[in-house]
Amino acid sequence: MASLGIHRLPNGRYATKYPLGVAVGELPWFGGAHLFARLHGDPPNGYSRPYQQAVMIAGLLYGLLGLWVLRKLLRRYYSDQVAAWTLAGIALGTNYFLYTSYEAALSHAVLFLWQASLLYCTARWYEAPRRRWAAGIGLFLGLATLCRFTEALYVLVPLTWGLSSAAAWGQRPALWARHLDQLALTAALGLAIVSTQLFFWHTVSGHWLLDGYQGEGFDFSHPHLLEGLFSIEKGWFIYTPLAAVALLAGLPRLRRYVPAAVPPTLVLLPLLLYLTFSWTQWGYGWTFSTRPLVSVYPLLALSLAALLAAGLRPGAASGVAVRALVAGCIVLNLWQTWQYVGGVLQGEGYTAKLYKERFFWRKFPPAPPQPTP
Repeated sequence: MASLGIHRLPNGRYATKYPLGVAVGELPWFGGAHLFARLHGDPPNGYSRPYQQAVMIAGLLYGLLGLWVLRKLLRRYYSDQVAAWTLAGIALGTNYFLYTSYEAALSHAVLFLWQASLLYCTARWYEAPRRRWAAGIGLFLGLATLCRFTEALYVLVPLTWGLSSAAAWGQRPALWARHLDQLALTAALGLAIVSTQLFFWHTVSGHWLLDGYQGEGFDFSHPHLLEGLFSIEKGWFIYTPLAAVALLAGLPRLRRYVPAAVPPTLVLLPLLLYLTFSWTQWGYGWTFSTRPLVSVYPLLALSLAALLAAGLRPGAASGVAVRALVAGCIVLNLWQTWQYVGGVLQGEGYTAKLYKERFFWRKFPPAPPQPTP
């Protein structure tokens, strides 16, 4: 039970250390699997094959829906060609691919969808404030936070969107003042969703707050930033170099295409990296690259698209090079994902020596011998 994050409470009940968000996202799929299991004769216990298949399909579908929302956002600022290349880069050139396919049952596919939707609603609200976009901001930020509490940091996206000039800073208080009712709707909806976690804790434990991550937590005085970004074991820029390309080459060009997205990127990303790599288990277990950062890919997609747009504009000589770079990142990611799934590339305790030895391995290592019964 402990390996699943489930622990027994003093009152004899059980609680999981994970928040409710993923369960909420998978609830319709769980219901369908439960009905199928009863009709098909499988054990209706939440763990048999129909349930496993349902959550994998749910993760895949949520991941695809996230790409669809991201395309709608990209097409507001970029050509169809740039959007297509950007989507290919994010979908196939990052660890998003692993966490919406082989490990789709985890939280990252649905978080990608929530954050892409939050970004889209934010952009639409600042273009033309409407109640539906305000409600969308509260809904998707609340759902993301309910999946993982640190996702609350993404409130910086709607707070800083468009603050790219002194004039924008001066106009922001008046804009918010004119739409206080919509902002109240955003806050009320987001808080209502997150509050379901408090009611769940109170129901199972009798307390409004419950520390499920016993023995785990943050160490803000010793963040593992260098290891998290550059180590052979889990380095984000090592195993997902497209993220480095988007930040180092794309972000400087973002102001030309989507200036409103520059402040959220500059404000959110440093805080997000610091928070992510301040977790005491900064490697996040058996994982490929840095899985908590899959949530930020919708925002990084705007910077990657800016790089592609600059390279593909008429008269630019760098178009082939930019596309070759993105294609190279895709090939590398697919190759190393295949190695990770097959056990060639280990998800924990990997060393530079092993990386060098196994980089071109095309065969999975033999499985350890099974004990004789």
